[in-house]
Amino acid sequence: MRHRFIRNLFTEMLKASRLEKLVLIIPFIVLIFDAEIFYFAWKNKEENILIASSFVLFLSILEILAVMKEIHEHVNRLRRREILEEKLRKIMKTMEKPTVRKVVDKFMASYPDEYSIKEVYHVTCNLIDELRKE
Repeated sequence: MRHRFIRNLFTEMLKASRLEKLVLIIPFIVLIFDAEIFYFAWKNKEENILIASSFVLFLSILEILAVMKEIHEHVNRLRRREILEEKLRKIMKTMEKPTVRKVVDKFMASYPDEYSIKEVYHVTCNLIDELRKE
């Protein structure tokens, strides 16, 4: 319970694509170099370098937080779409010859406020396309 946030964060990072992981690794590498420069400036009492490196260090931390937020939003969108697909598949199984309009109308009658019609329409089109290919 205490570490739920960290566990959820790591599971989201594991679900992220390779590109997203790479985009997250780069700011950490920059952060390490910035920390080294900051430490050097601190030890040698170089005020100009210390100010500049602290600013870049702050920007690196902000970049890491921004990338983690983007990954979090992407994973949430994927989860939401998977849940929507599952609900639509259940509705499509109950129909003999599902059409986009029938499925969307039945879904919107069952779940009126959870999803937008545009979102449901696109997922339904993809599912019916998959159904026809089988």
